[in-house]
Amino acid sequence: MLKKDFPILEFDSSPRAKIEPSEVIKRQDVPEYCVITFFGDVIKKMLDEGKLKEIAKFYTATVVLPIYETEFNGKPIGIVQGYLGSAGSGAQLEELIAMGFKKFIVCGAAGVLKKNIQVGHLVVPYSAVRDEGLSYHYLEPSREVECNEQALKCITDYLENNQIPFIKAKTWTTDSFYRETEEKIALRVSEGCITVEMEAAAFFAVSKFRKVILGQILHGGDDLSGIQWDSRNWVRREDLRINLVDLSMAICLEL
Repeated sequence: MLKKDFPILEFDSSPRAKIEPSEVIKRQDVPEYCVITFFGDVIKKMLDEGKLKEIAKFYTATVVLPIYETEFNGKPIGIVQGYLGSAGSGAQLEELIAMGFKKFIVCGAAGVLKKNIQVGHLVVPYSAVRDEGLSYHYLEPSREVECNEQALKCITDYLENNQIPFIKAKTWTTDSFYRETEEKIALRVSEGCITVEMEAAAFFAVSKFRKVILGQILHGGDDLSGIQWDSRNWVRREDLRINLVDLSMAICLEL
């Protein structure tokens, strides 16, 4: 393998790694479908209501995230709280795939880069700018990584058929939310990004590498478009989060 000027560019196309998820994670009798949501309060509410059955755990050195099975529209489906950031979310997706899940919808909030995107408005990313680290270990270096076409069409068709407003757009995935500078925000806006988050590029890269179907739905959260950052109290909009999880489960079952 040739040494590059920067280690992040030293992509190895070998499909096999020293630690293979399929060799360390036990395959289980799990549903084909799985929703990964960053709304832990929604999962807690479902758990309190007796709607979830724990079937496995995602173990890390800092937190343990239970993996649940539930029923939606009469069909079994998995649901798990997502791990913040590209490295953790990529590893979590790897283990879910190794367990046997094959089709995924991810839902969460994102910062908006345009003022006119209201809190809760849905954004469906068709591509993510790869301003993180994990995706470069799964795909050759490039500026962007695209969402799976089948998943993207399924999401947009469902939203259109049910007359649910959404924006289909590019997102910016970064590892460092404390380094979203004015100049960098302006650059991302100039190349078409309307949201910023920390996982989409990783999810798209891992799912492409492992040949599984994955799509993502974001909702507008905090606002980074103005002179000052505005939280817009998005974390208090519990009804929006509940509705988005239900929507994600409905769409996931259509994949």
